[in-house]
Amino acid sequence: MSRADVVRGAERRRMRTRIAVVGGGIFGLAAAAWLEHDRGVRDFLVLEAADRAGGKVATRWEDGCCLEWGPQGFLDNAPDTLELARLTGIGEELVRAGDRSGDRFIVRGGRPRKVPLSPPAFLTSDVLPLSGRFRVLLEGLAGGPPEGDESVRSFAARRIGPVAADVLVDAMVTGVYAGDPARLSLAATFPKMAAMEREHGSLTRAMLARRRQGSGGGPAGPAGTLTTTRRGMGELAEVVTRRLDDRLRLQAPVLELEKTSTGRFLLRLEGEAIEAERVLLATPAAVSAELLASLAPDAVEPLSGIPTAPIAVVMTAYRSAQAFGRPVEGFGVLVPGGERLGVLGTLFCHSIFPGQAPEGWILLRTMLGGARDPGVLSLDDDQLLARTRGALARLLGADPDPDRSWIVRHPAGISQYTLGHLERVARAEEAAGRVGVLLGGSSYRGVSVNDCIRQGREAAGTLASELTPV
Repeated sequence: MSRADVVRGAERRRMRTRIAVVGGGIFGLAAAAWLEHDRGVRDFLVLEAADRAGGKVATRWEDGCCLEWGPQGFLDNAPDTLELARLTGIGEELVRAGDRSGDRFIVRGGRPRKVPLSPPAFLTSDVLPLSGRFRVLLEGLAGGPPEGDESVRSFAARRIGPVAADVLVDAMVTGVYAGDPARLSLAATFPKMAAMEREHGSLTRAMLARRRQGSGGGPAGPAGTLTTTRRGMGELAEVVTRRLDDRLRLQAPVLELEKTSTGRFLLRLEGEAIEAERVLLATPAAVSAELLASLAPDAVEPLSGIPTAPIAVVMTAYRSAQAFGRPVEGFGVLVPGGERLGVLGTLFCHSIFPGQAPEGWILLRTMLGGARDPGVLSLDDDQLLARTRGALARLLGADPDPDRSWIVRHPAGISQYTLGHLERVARAEEAAGRVGVLLGGSSYRGVSVNDCIRQGREAAGTLASELTPV
């Protein structure tokens, strides 16, 4: 169908709403839920192009195994997420990670090494060589930050040394962003780290100050326990979807966005048009750039400069708890980029949330790809499974045949906050704001479920405050 056909078809059917939320991922769903709950606004529509809402937050159950297509859970230190769970009726169904999940592993020299949880344990651990551990102890003597935006890798090497940067910090960045620490902006990806150095002069002094104040956590943020719902993370998206009812439209891609002579927005879909007073683009940055090409051309370049990293997820299940040569207990293992195992890491799902696999089974969730291996999605399923099995054999001491396996691909997996990200976001928001469009979602200021739900609440407040009185 040509653009002219779309326009002519749209003129045949038109409806009105006060607020149009374009995109029904977890951010768009949260913004809609908060509009109603916090602001009492019910006249809105959420327009989602896919046949289901929730984006990457999706869960399937097969053979008693919980298969998470996206995030495994959320940290329970986020009040907005916990409140959203309560108001949608699943607050009592939250499940926190089991005791066995406290043990975490990082690969160094080709084998998993346990991450120490205390300073004395760190001094005697083998997670870093002796020289690397000694350099970390000198963190308080490191020099101050350079001018301008600093990469995560540069910051870590400056404060705790290159060895720790390329093992500990690289693994952390891999686990959160599947990114390259040398290209990611510290201020955008780990703003709390930048703030701790700015306010206290060192991470060590900042953590000591937190302890004196009774605050937990470390440089990456406050402490929290990984949490999910009894039926998996997809349940959170499903209960919000049900709550929205007919105010959520599926398979409703917005093809054009323009402004009318009265200052209202016109969103053109196939065969219809929707007129709205306010618009929230809850779409990925690249999609938002396309929709704003005519309306706010100055937003296109900065939005197009926000890349994503492709991710493949390979889930494997084994009916025996002794399937591997080593015990498979704990949270999982992360693989720094320098190890070149072909995978980003593996989560021990049966150990994190014991109810997510049958008793006595092993359920693993291995991530591949990321910013440093963008070609991974060109591999077929057999190749992805073979690469996964090869890495698991090296990490866990054997290569048993999985009893079940599942593979999911995310071509635009995780937004990458590369150097200059916050400046790009500011330019895009300013350009979109000049025409009255609000931007939001994981492309901008946080990729986690908690970040998206918090930002959804903030967006709802902004939208509601800008509505004209009825």
